Amino acid sequence: MPAEKQTHEKINQKKMLPKTTLAQWQTTFDAINDAVCLLDMNGKILRCNKTMESFLKKSSKEIIGGTCWKLVHGTDKPVKGCPIVRMKKTFCRETLVLKVDDKWLNVTVDPVIDETGNLAGAVHIISDITRRKQREEAIKESKERYRGLSEASFEAIFISEKGVCLEQNSTAEKMFGYTLSEAIGRKGVEWIAPEDREMVMNNMLSGYEELYEATALRKDGSTFPAEIQGKMMHYKRRTVRVTALNDITKRKQAEEELRKSEQRFRSIFENIPNIAVQGYDADRKIIFWNQASEKLYGYKKEEAIGNQLEDLIIPFEMRESVIEAVRNWVENGIPIPHGELKLMRKDKTTFPVYSSHVILKNINGELEMYCIDIDMTERKQAEEALLNSEKRLHYLSSQLITAQEKERRRISLELHDEMGQALTAISINIRSIEKELPLDLTPLIKERIAEIYSLADQASEQIRELSHYLRPSMLDDLGLVPTLRWYLDVYRKRTNLDVKYEPINFEERPSPEVETVIYRVVQEALNNIVKHAQAGSVLVRVERKDKEAAVFIKDNGRGFEVNEFLAPDDLKGGIGLLGMQERVSILEGKFSIQSSKGHGTRISVEIPLH
Repeated sequence: MPAEKQTHEKINQKKMLPKTTLAQWQTTFDAINDAVCLLDMNGKILRCNKTMESFLKKSSKEIIGGTCWKLVHGTDKPVKGCPIVRMKKTFCRETLVLKVDDKWLNVTVDPVIDETGNLAGAVHIISDITRRKQREEAIKESKERYRGLSEASFEAIFISEKGVCLEQNSTAEKMFGYTLSEAIGRKGVEWIAPEDREMVMNNMLSGYEELYEATALRKDGSTFPAEIQGKMMHYKRRTVRVTALNDITKRKQAEEELRKSEQRFRSIFENIPNIAVQGYDADRKIIFWNQASEKLYGYKKEEAIGNQLEDLIIPFEMRESVIEAVRNWVENGIPIPHGELKLMRKDKTTFPVYSSHVILKNINGELEMYCIDIDMTERKQAEEALLNSEKRLHYLSSQLITAQEKERRRISLELHDEMGQALTAISINIRSIEKELPLDLTPLIKERIAEIYSLADQASEQIRELSHYLRPSMLDDLGLVPTLRWYLDVYRKRTNLDVKYEPINFEERPSPEVETVIYRVVQEALNNIVKHAQAGSVLVRVERKDKEAAVFIKDNGRGFEVNEFLAPDDLKGGIGLLGMQERVSILEGKFSIQSSKGHGTRISVEIPLH
């Protein structure tokens, strides 16, 4: 029985109570948790309980004789909608719910009828319902949030009890075509194609909560693949099942396209020649093995599938490192670099392979590693043959240059010694003949004799210059530094160029081979400058370091485009440069040239000193 009605009956019975029980009645009256007061016909308070005193924060003496609208609202007249005023008209209970400050109050007024059936007063009860209102607001907000989330969801959401639909969201209506009124009361399996209904009903009734797939059925009879998940929960004091259903048509189409793509991929790589492709799962078990792999490694597809990568084609000494590398890729995302390595055939022989790798996800989201291997045996053999050929050519070039230097030395010595001596003898014999001639020689004869002297001297000088150009003897006798000084002095006088010479740390002579190469590089570079550069100044620096001899030649000429000048299809202008490069490479040195049009040329050479 509600507290208000209990209080009303107690007060109605008060006149029938003996005075001896009045104190007991007051004790009971004060024990009521709601604020209760007895009113006369004018609305003035005749009696109140302790809770009313506490609610108004006044004593009973301050309360009795006052009106509730004065004590609660501070007004002299009843407030709008006052239940006391309404009760006088209806002779029935009147209620009002209002908010005072931060509290919600439920106010009831019950009539008190005397023995003659007339209105004698009223019982006024004020209940604090703040907590109840807060709970109601929270429930309302929760329902609104649920409804908002439900309606905003891209999934169809159903609430059912024992397989019968109680509620659905708007997405479900759009997805299946049933309005809410049409949906309520239907069995949940009516949204499912006949072939899957038994499974879905069993899942609903058993409380199955895992994700599963089924074929959904629309109102118009069309079907689509669906992903379903349900959960049992309490809803409006009932145990219900909330089911979320998602249309996965696009996903299924994508999976089908992916499956077709994978089939195309497998078909392409299954038949591609000379490129071995293998597929492995995350545990390195072989899942794909094309025909080229059969040919390359010697294992038939049936032999390979299901075996471990390391057990088939990885040499024993590499197995641990390969296992660790694959594990790091799968677990930590550290890819295996592409490159050359030696793998093993079925007959246990090893051979060079260029291997590249990629990790992909299959349609189930599982990681798979694919290796693409190319047999490098023929290429390695070709590279080895080319290397041997280059070594032979290098050796022949070295022998040719050495023979050339020897021949130049021989010719230089012959010119200097034999031809020079012959010309000297000619000059001596002519002078001897001149002395025997009569003194009255004609001017013409004297002129011819003078010409012979001059020609002999010119020939002797030219032979001496040619001898030095072919191979200056001072290079062998005095070394590189003084020979270059002499050569650059001659060069300066002959060309009128500003030539700067900087020898550094050449107190100790390098080997004759190094001296010869540096001399020839400088000689060829200066010849090119005279022929092509149109330079005004030249710097030649030679420096001996701890482990190498360095040469730097720089001019301020017109320069050229190095790539164009040394193009493979036109080397007419680059033979001299190639000769310099070849000489330096024979001694395992480094040769570089930098030039551009209008910015001169710089040649750098570094030759190791053994």
